[in-house]
Amino acid sequence: MKPRTRRQVWTARAVAMSVDALQLALVPLFGEGVASPANVAIDCLLFGFLVWYLGFHVAFLPSFVAEEVPLLNLAPSWTAAVLLATRKTAAAPAELPPSSEPAPHRAQ
Repeated sequence: MKPRTRRQVWTARAVAMSVDALQLALVPLFGEGVASPANVAIDCLLFGFLVWYLGFHVAFLPSFVAEEVPLLNLAPSWTAAVLLATRKTAAAPAELPPSSEPAPHRAQ
């Protein structure tokens, strides 16, 4: 898997938090879980976006299933999944560009 940039991590987190907030704010539209076509559509789109943008992570599967269960889908499961999938990336220090100087030679 290709390393993720900080921008990718924060963009994915912002998108997941926004979708979770939208689903919570519009409970009558999304509260029914799989019985709501709007809920299924937004969850399928978000799942596809996350896999495309970040790559597949196993944490996305339980979140997708939980989002289809009535009232359980009001928990911020997408945010939790993205935080879990990107937890090591955000903690990694920024990489320095490779040096053009040769490695020091050790005397034997």
